[in-house]
Amino acid sequence: MFSKPGTFYCILYCCLWLTLAIKVSAQHISLGNPSLEGRAGKGIVPSPWFIAAGTPDTQPGIFDIKLLPSAGNSYIGMHSGKGFLEGIGQELSQPLMPHTTYVLSFDMAFTTYYLYPACYGSLAIYGGNTPGDTAALLWLSDNFTQTDWKRYHAVFRPTEAWHYISFWAYPTAPCNKSQFGIALLIDNLSAIDKLLLPAVTATVKPCSCEAVTDGRITLHVTGGVPPFQYKLDNSGWQADSVFTGLAAGAHTGEIKDQHDFRASIDTTVASPWKNCLVVLPTAFTPNNDGQNDIFRPRVYDAIHDYRLQVYDRWGKLVFSSQAPEWGWDGTVGGSPANVQSYVYICTYTDSREEQHLQKGSVLLLR
Repeated sequence: MFSKPGTFYCILYCCLWLTLAIKVSAQHISLGNPSLEGRAGKGIVPSPWFIAAGTPDTQPGIFDIKLLPSAGNSYIGMHSGKGFLEGIGQELSQPLMPHTTYVLSFDMAFTTYYLYPACYGSLAIYGGNTPGDTAALLWLSDNFTQTDWKRYHAVFRPTEAWHYISFWAYPTAPCNKSQFGIALLIDNLSAIDKLLLPAVTATVKPCSCEAVTDGRITLHVTGGVPPFQYKLDNSGWQADSVFTGLAAGAHTGEIKDQHDFRASIDTTVASPWKNCLVVLPTAFTPNNDGQNDIFRPRVYDAIHDYRLQVYDRWGKLVFSSQAPEWGWDGTVGGSPANVQSYVYICTYTDSREEQHLQKGSVLLLR
């Protein structure tokens, strides 16, 4: 029995939507409350986060921790030591898949005193299948001591599927200042993204003239995780992928994604004309159609003492001008000139007071 056409379209649409949803979700696992927003307090963490161990605190203001959040209004502080660990975690909206490489970014800082004197900060990330489960160590930071926020990028590849993720202040070495000397502050977590390293290509518009800075480079990104930032040569990072006003020559483009993975490309802005302070066309069509009706130069410098002379094939002067904007309209003595090739001589002095002589031919067409 065949279904009605409308039913078929609905099923097809739903299948396509489901396929797209599965493809997208496989790339991106969102964390609940990633900026750890909640009421500051001792031994509490904001929902949907849970305490994996110990008594982590929602900061700032607890135990005289005064560092402002890197995002939002609050963050988590933890300290650990030999025989005592603190951690937070949450259940994932979908599991981490085995043999898949992920990247997760977050801000961390160290504090020299967290109820006790501290030596360093160190973070361990675990995957598990129950709250507080530390079945698999996914990533371990180096020891750090910077007291301002710094962005970190954890790259890990699970060997099994994990439904929970947890973050721990983790002692990697003894602290001679106190038994609870591993302290860290954490804030502003990203989504957990499937790692697709970015690649960059470029579209290049050449300069109209070697002496003119009107080249353009557009950078294109594949892979990576948006939003992207773009950079050319020694310029700063920007959100726009287009760079204009470029000089002819070699340029290096660079991009970075949300997790600070980068890619670069070397490219060249070409110039079809050399030494083109004054460029004269090779043909013109004085037929009053509003396009290419006048034979005159394009000028890319502050020139003076300009003179243009045009001769026919027998050497007769048919046009002369001392102003670049005054060009030949293709007439001689008020009558249309013959369709043929004409010779021109152009002289001028450039902005550096150098004299120039240019000779060439122009074809008159109708």
